[in-house]
Amino acid sequence: MPYTTPKTWAVNEKLTASDMNVYVRDNMAALKNPPSQQVVRDNGTMYSTTSTTFVAVDATNVKVTLTTAGGDVMVGFTGTAAADSTTARQMSFDVDVDGNGGWANAQGYAGGIMTTAILSTVAQGVSFGPILIQNLPAGVHTFTLLWRMNGGTGYLHSDTNDADYRNEQPLIFWAREVS
Repeated sequence: MPYTTPKTWAVNEKLTASDMNVYVRDNMAALKNPPSQQVVRDNGTMYSTTSTTFVAVDATNVKVTLTTAGGDVMVGFTGTAAADSTTARQMSFDVDVDGNGGWANAQGYAGGIMTTAILSTVAQGVSFGPILIQNLPAGVHTFTLLWRMNGGTGYLHSDTNDADYRNEQPLIFWAREVS
């Protein structure tokens, strides 16, 4: 249930059970369980990109949507990445908020939220967050994981049972309202 802006009582106004339920019980429940969602991809998909500009990892399956009361949202990501060669590559990540482009770019961080060197074809863990996206208006917000490479091909794995790669973890992308 959503958070309801508390009522301002008038002097000598009678306190009712209905008001207590809405403004105390329901609001406490909303604060204890804020909107959150995560997507876990452990289905054998091998995502790849050669893009040198930020693009969605998977615009259909690696995004989360929250209906918020307005304010701040924390977002995070973890996964397993590799590159197409033993030449060091740079893989960068960002988050698109409501189709408005990358969050980090809007903050002036042209390199993204996180850039990591992908040193070889051997899979390695990558992650960012949590990051705080501030001052979102109340309403429905969609967060989409973006990535890019500085050259070559980058891969994100979503399969913990792939015999070709060790130490893999599922691709996990999440968001949670915090205010």
